[in-house]
Amino acid sequence: MTQVLTTVIPVFAIIGLGYLLAKRGLFSQAGVDDLTRFIFYLAVPALLFRTSASGVMERDLELSVLLGYYGVGIVILLAVTFFLKRIGYERAVVTAISASFSNLALTGLPIVQTAYGNEALVPLMTIITFNAMILFTLSCVLIETARNPNANIIGILLGAIKSVITNPLVIGLVSGWAFAHSGFDMPIIIDRTTDMLGKAAAPCALFAVGGGMARYSLRLEETTLPVLVAAFAKLILMPLAVWLVTKYVIEASPLWVMIATLAAAMPTGANPFVFATRYGVGDRIAGNTILLTTALALITISAFIVFFPHP
Repeated sequence: MTQVLTTVIPVFAIIGLGYLLAKRGLFSQAGVDDLTRFIFYLAVPALLFRTSASGVMERDLELSVLLGYYGVGIVILLAVTFFLKRIGYERAVVTAISASFSNLALTGLPIVQTAYGNEALVPLMTIITFNAMILFTLSCVLIETARNPNANIIGILLGAIKSVITNPLVIGLVSGWAFAHSGFDMPIIIDRTTDMLGKAAAPCALFAVGGGMARYSLRLEETTLPVLVAAFAKLILMPLAVWLVTKYVIEASPLWVMIATLAAAMPTGANPFVFATRYGVGDRIAGNTILLTTALALITISAFIVFFPHP
């Protein structure tokens, strides 16, 4: 219980501070967006670079966990789409991506680093690499083919591959891995710069999550059913299924099972809202799901850390 209090409460306290300051207008949404760009383009890539360059990625990568994590994610995405198709196919797809897309970078990284240390970042970084490429791309295909049976699927897939290659998080991870194999010592200037940026990643990311939540208002109304379905699938079904698959089917090591399950238990990320805005449908479903799952994650992640204490 002490670990829960010392790990989870500070994390959600910073999220709450971000929410309160943004809600009261002391921190604008434009400021939140700028902070998010700093995190995405500099702070988190620096953290990933340093972690990867330290040689920690030299340990055995259990890539089979990706099959378990994303296999479950795809099943949930398709199942929720089918289950809710009566509310409208496109709204169902928005609900489905909200039910399966975890906030791994802004919420997952700080929590994993705080609760389990840098060693635990390896499986999380491996999962992060393919998060948007797989789930976001599949959702785009579902919408595009529904709107236009002759949609350019190859173009969508190539765009997804390009987004991975140019993703700052992936660039930070891969460049750190390359440096680890170069045989050179880290120049002190680069070492100190990336160290400072990496230390800023966790608090800034959590503050940005809270500030971003302030743009949503939890008024369920006609979105009650899809939002509750998405929240239940995101916080309960997906982590439970990932745990069962990675532990008993794939038989991964305890660390990889633990981090894959925790990644699945993260609240909904911002990409579903971006997706809904892009296609002009279901933005309230995505926004309400982000707000509700982030609020409830205080309870579910606390329970998770009790279930998976630090090794």
